Amino acid sequence: MKAAVQGLLGALAIAAILGTTAEAGPLEDGIDAYHEKAYAKAVELWRPLAEAGNAPAQYLLGSLYVEGNGVEHDDATAFMWFQRAANQGDAAAQYNVGASYAGGRGVEKSYVDAAKWFRRAADQGVVFAQLNLGLLYAAGNGVPQDNVEALKWLELAFFALPASGARSDVARAMTDVTAKMTREQIGEAQQRQRAWKAQPEVK
Repeated sequence: MKAAVQGLLGALAIAAILGTTAEAGPLEDGIDAYHEKAYAKAVELWRPLAEAGNAPAQYLLGSLYVEGNGVEHDDATAFMWFQRAANQGDAAAQYNVGASYAGGRGVEKSYVDAAKWFRRAADQGVVFAQLNLGLLYAAGNGVPQDNVEALKWLELAFFALPASGARSDVARAMTDVTAKMTREQIGEAQQRQRAWKAQPEVK
């Protein structure tokens, strides 16, 4: 399974933002415009907010550049907006920065940087960041190869995902990893999971 399922998480994160109830204002007016497929209007409303430092607007504007809705598709510009939001702690943006680095979209490919940003998002509970971080540890891409750490993150993602094709893919990845592990190593991975769950969210 390839790392950096950027499009899927982008869609899920946008759905989460669009599904929330919020006070009236340009951000929410842009969300209404997005629902109505008035993408140019959404860009018009979100861009000033993004330029003023509003992290949700930065993330949403970046997502439009990925989709090519209301603006011309531009991975480099999308990455710029994701990076700005990620630097403010936006978890979905942190994931997308990691995915951009992993796929070399809008920025030079770097598994080291991908792992760094996936970890930040994973520590905030972003399931696909946990999945991709686990895959990087399993392959030794951007991080030292570590089956214990790989299984920790893959299992965290597996139990957070609903029953779906993605969950089946994670199960296969877990099977591949555990086939190379001792019983003691599997126990260590499960202990690390419990320790991670006991911690407060890391922003």
